[in-house]
Amino acid sequence: MAENARLEHFFKVVTSVSRALHESTDLSESLQIMVESVTEVFHAKGCTLRVLDPAGKEFELMAATGLSSAYLEKGVVIADSHLSEVFEDQLVVIDNVASDPRIQYPDAAIAEGIISIIGVPFQVTGNMRMVLRIYFDRRLSLTEEDHRLLYYMAQQSAITIKNAIQQTRYLETFRKVSTAIHEGDAVNDILESIVSTIREIMEARGCIYWIVDTDQQQVYMKVTSGFQMNSLSHISYDTLRDVFRFEEEKEVFFKDVREDPRIPSSTGLGKQMVTSILGVPFHIVDQYRGILAVYFSKPRKLAQSEVNFVRDSGRQGAIALHKAFRYDERMLKAFREIIEGLVLALEAKDVCTHGHSLNVGNYGKMAAEQMGLSAREAEEIYRGGLLHDIGKIAMQDNILGNLGHLSPGDFETVKKHPVIGAKIIGRLSLLNEVAPVILYHHERYDGSGYPEGLTGEAIPLGARIIAVSDAFDAMTSDRPKKENMSISKALNHLQLEAGTKFDPEVVKAFVQAIEANIDSVRPYTMPEDYVCTEERQNGGEKRKTPVFDWIRRYIPGF
Repeated sequence: MAENARLEHFFKVVTSVSRALHESTDLSESLQIMVESVTEVFHAKGCTLRVLDPAGKEFELMAATGLSSAYLEKGVVIADSHLSEVFEDQLVVIDNVASDPRIQYPDAAIAEGIISIIGVPFQVTGNMRMVLRIYFDRRLSLTEEDHRLLYYMAQQSAITIKNAIQQTRYLETFRKVSTAIHEGDAVNDILESIVSTIREIMEARGCIYWIVDTDQQQVYMKVTSGFQMNSLSHISYDTLRDVFRFEEEKEVFFKDVREDPRIPSSTGLGKQMVTSILGVPFHIVDQYRGILAVYFSKPRKLAQSEVNFVRDSGRQGAIALHKAFRYDERMLKAFREIIEGLVLALEAKDVCTHGHSLNVGNYGKMAAEQMGLSAREAEEIYRGGLLHDIGKIAMQDNILGNLGHLSPGDFETVKKHPVIGAKIIGRLSLLNEVAPVILYHHERYDGSGYPEGLTGEAIPLGARIIAVSDAFDAMTSDRPKKENMSISKALNHLQLEAGTKFDPEVVKAFVQAIEANIDSVRPYTMPEDYVCTEERQNGGEKRKTPVFDWIRRYIPGF
């Protein structure tokens, strides 16, 4: 009856301890609650809780009660396989410390008034082992009920300590990530911290944070930790959508992928090396979705707290990404404003160029998309098209007004506009990636172009695309003293010059793009009240324009 009463008391204590541990955010406080409760239940003299260090040689004291400082500081406690219960799979009972060879400091134990010791080893995580030692000032007579109680206590201790450690690490992880987001750390660094921490805390084989673009239906980026399998980190957009169903924004758990029909072997998910998978999707911003996936080598049953930890960590990553994408949007707006300002400056010098730059950019983007280039590459070509003639703002009005009827000397001056334009844009860090498009858009496939006479694929692809777009718009738009061509005639003309002036593959894609988007082709038409440029240049002295002076003022080093 006394044993039953003690067992009942133990369960009450365990309940109160679990509640206290749940409410506590301090690991040391949680472990102290544990040893004090064990001492109370067994009417013991004292109790210690030690953890085996990573090298597996010494024990570190984590919590203690009922024992003097002199005894606790008696010396290093060695984890020797012949002396320590941590290497045993069962309880270790020492009836008499004075005669048992497993006692490392018998004299100190006797001086402390210790007669008997119970050692309870347990594993907290895969690489963390601990020992709970209960000290008595009397000889022990353990019943079968005592053994069952101690076994249960060891299990409960492992669970409680693991939960306390996880809770502490969860809070520390969230604090670190929140601080990084607030201080504006690089998004990639934040995501790397998240996936590496999740893998470590959950003892997973690996962790991946994917970001997908649902509009383009492609994987935008990914951050991984712990993976050596390329098949896991190179999964396609379609596979991610089918396996993790991220559009539903609900976590997906596969207890055993080897037996789960939702994951066919053709996905390359490494079925022979991965067993359990947890995937948690998130909405980031606009068309972007995130998937945080955790992979385990062995079957894993996840506690709700673990799922919550992954979900909350993923949300923090989504916040960082949302902030970064919104920042990118502001940067893109700044791009557009700079581009629009530069193009308007050019068009203010020569009304004949009005709409030409926009057309060249739009046509170039259509062709790029037709060729299967990424959204980013197509956008870069669009910007290059908008700015391809920007170098002309450095030229005198009388030259611009007489394009098509220039003297050899003036034509040589005009041929400098790609170099001037690339130099202008190259000074702008936000736009310098399009400088090669501007510099080489007058190169010809057969080497007859300028400024360097490049041939074939030595010409950047973006420049080859803009060269075709530029020629097409020039042929189909109104120009002074020049009759424009029909769309079909201009396309035929491009095809005739494919392989000489223009890249044949670019021409092929360009023709297909124009024919598929014929309603988007809007050749420029001269206004009826257009004043001929000859009249504007008569009486006007040759000079550099105020716009050029503005560029020299605001673009350092030009």
